[in-house]
Amino acid sequence: MKIMRILIIIILSTVLFVSCTKETVTDPVSDTKGVLEFKCINPMVSLLKNLNSNAKISANPPLVGDTTVTINTSLIMTIGDVWISQGEVRAGGTDNLEWIRLTDVTNTTLKLFEDYSFPAKELPAGTYKSIKITFRNIWYRQVKLVSDPTVVYELLETMGSSSDPCDPNDTTWIKPNYFAPGGNFSLGEDGKFHLASAGEKVDGFTIKEGKLAKVYWRLGAGATEPCINYLIDKNGNRQWDCGIDEVKIDCPPSVVYMWDFVVEYE
Repeated sequence: MKIMRILIIIILSTVLFVSCTKETVTDPVSDTKGVLEFKCINPMVSLLKNLNSNAKISANPPLVGDTTVTINTSLIMTIGDVWISQGEVRAGGTDNLEWIRLTDVTNTTLKLFEDYSFPAKELPAGTYKSIKITFRNIWYRQVKLVSDPTVVYELLETMGSSSDPCDPNDTTWIKPNYFAPGGNFSLGEDGKFHLASAGEKVDGFTIKEGKLAKVYWRLGAGATEPCINYLIDKNGNRQWDCGIDEVKIDCPPSVVYMWDFVVEYE
C-alpha cells in the first residue's frame, strides 16, 4: 500500500511538471516584432521648387496653342490604403493571401505623390513579398510649361483611358494594384491575378526583431529626367478638357517604369 502511494505521488508530480512546463513555453518566432516605415518618393522634387500647389486644385491657366509643351513634375492622387503580405501574388493565382493593413484609416484626400508617408508600424518578423494599394479613380497630372516654368497646370484625368469622361466630384475607387516580385498585378473578373507590368515590382523585404525597415515607393522608378507632356487641345478652346483633350508623352531612356520600390534597413 505504501509503495502504491509513492507511485501515485511520482505520477502526479510528473504530470504536474509537464503541465506547468507546457504552460510557460512560448513560440519565440510569433513574439518577435520589427518596425516598418512606408513612404512615397518623387525624384523629380527638385523640379517643384517654384511650385506651391499643396494639392489644391484651382482653375488652370489657358493652354498656349493647339499643342502645349510641358514637363511632368508630379501626380496628385488619392491613395486610400496600403497592405502587405508574406504571401506572394502570382499570375493565375487568387487573392487568398493574409494581408496586414498599414493605414489606420482610409485616406480620401487628394495629395501630391511625394506628400504620402505612413506612420511606423510594428509588425511580426518575417519576409514580406506583396503590397496591395488602392486608388481613387480621378487624379491630376501636374506639369509646368517648358517656355515659362512659372506656369503650372494640374490636369484632371481618370485611371482608365484618357477618353473616359471625367467628373472632379467622382469618389469611386479602381481595383487595387498588387505589387510582388513578378511585377504589378490586377485582379480580373475571373477572380485571378493578371500581370499588368513586369517591371513595376517589389522584390520583398524582411522585418527583423527590434529593427527598422524602410520601404520607399518611387515615382518614375528613380528616374531624375522628366517626361515631356504634349497637351493636345482637340476642341480648340485653349482649356484642358478631361475626356476630350489628349496627352502625348515623350520620356527619356532613363524613364522605363512608372514606379518601383526601394528597401533600406536600420
